[in-house]
Amino acid sequence: MWATSRLRLVALDAGLARLQLDDRREFFRALNVSPEATWPPELNNTESMTQIRDRLTENPGQTGWHGWVFIMRWADDAPGRLVGNGGFYGPPDSEGLVEIGYSMLPSFREQGLATEAVEGLSGWAFSQPGVARIRAHTRVSATASRRVLEKSGFVLAGEVNAPEAGQLAVYTLQRPAG
Repeated sequence: MWATSRLRLVALDAGLARLQLDDRREFFRALNVSPEATWPPELNNTESMTQIRDRLTENPGQTGWHGWVFIMRWADDAPGRLVGNGGFYGPPDSEGLVEIGYSMLPSFREQGLATEAVEGLSGWAFSQPGVARIRAHTRVSATASRRVLEKSGFVLAGEVNAPEAGQLAVYTLQRPAG
């Protein structure tokens, strides 16, 4: 778990990843959150959630390097609300690079929560040994997503053409000095 001022970020382990696919009610209960009818957020589907579950089942020591959920709490004694999810596409490579992704439920956008979540995930990644740089890809036309990355300190590194997604902006964030 990792916390920001308004969010609790919870790394999925193999058990939570399995529940998210197979027993959504138990998934919500295990996280102590209110059920979300629109869960999961955009950019997530059965295939992507299956990949996360399978990676964590095969490599349980990689918890934190795949899926995370973002929970907003109204009060310590009340269930939280799932507001989004994200994570990394695996542990750092030989050059210390990890790639980040994130998605928010529509009703929780435009509140600074995505920026807070990205900053939280980035802080967690840089607290891990071997991480030198974080990369993110987003559609060139995705103004809100680009703004989240820029507010989180990411710098535009260029653009690439991805056959399945079109023109993508590539952003990077270097490990802070010190």
